[in-house]
Amino acid sequence: MAAALTLTGCTGRAGGPREPTPMPVPVGDTALSPAVRGLTLLVVGDSWARNLGVGAADADRDRRNVVVNAGRPGCGLMQPVRIRRRGKMVAAPAECNRWPERWRDLVSKYRPAAALLEVGYWDGQDSQELPGGKGVSSITDPGFRRRFDAQIDRAIGVLGAGGARVYLPTVVDNEAASRANSDAMNAAIQAAARRHPNAALLDLHGQLCTAAKVCPRQVSGIQVYDETGHPSGTTHDRLGRWLLNSIHADLLDRRKNGGRS
Repeated sequence: MAAALTLTGCTGRAGGPREPTPMPVPVGDTALSPAVRGLTLLVVGDSWARNLGVGAADADRDRRNVVVNAGRPGCGLMQPVRIRRRGKMVAAPAECNRWPERWRDLVSKYRPAAALLEVGYWDGQDSQELPGGKGVSSITDPGFRRRFDAQIDRAIGVLGAGGARVYLPTVVDNEAASRANSDAMNAAIQAAARRHPNAALLDLHGQLCTAAKVCPRQVSGIQVYDETGHPSGTTHDRLGRWLLNSIHADLLDRRKNGGRS
């Protein structure tokens, strides 16, 4: 996996040598490894998935790989009946709820070696009314969590049906009272990765947040997020390089170990 990046800083000694000063969080990779080539990556999920898919495509300027970006803003796994949008409850978009058929078609068409499944941001909000439910619920609710577990298991099955390895990114920490949602979502994603031999965890949280749950808005001159709260252009390009480098390294390691994690 990618190592933390460092920048050169002053040691504080007059006339002394400059030593590397660690960045508080890595914020992806500065370069795409030349070894990353011939990879077909399918990206599915919510607006963060789409943002990361753009970054992965930007990272591969020479088009040595194929990035199929099928992320859709406001679309998760839960197949709700209604969602909260701009403060009002509205019918859930039918196209969002068709993800099993849509993703099955994409897998059949592109035969990806890897699939990135990012739904932790949309499904981690208090914004969905589930079938048979009354009002919105979230990942901290036991009933929501049980449905999420079943849905992500189903999604991993769909995405991995052609032999693809499915990568599940963790999420950054929410602020204040919403922290419980991001904590619960990361626990659910980690549990899903443990349940499935063909799934792997990607520590996106570790790229953007410290172990003490500090997720800086700026890092060494990099504006980490844009005005919508998604990774900025610079950030998603760096994260795109990190994603491709990390996935390539993991697939190579599995090949060397006969397909075992």
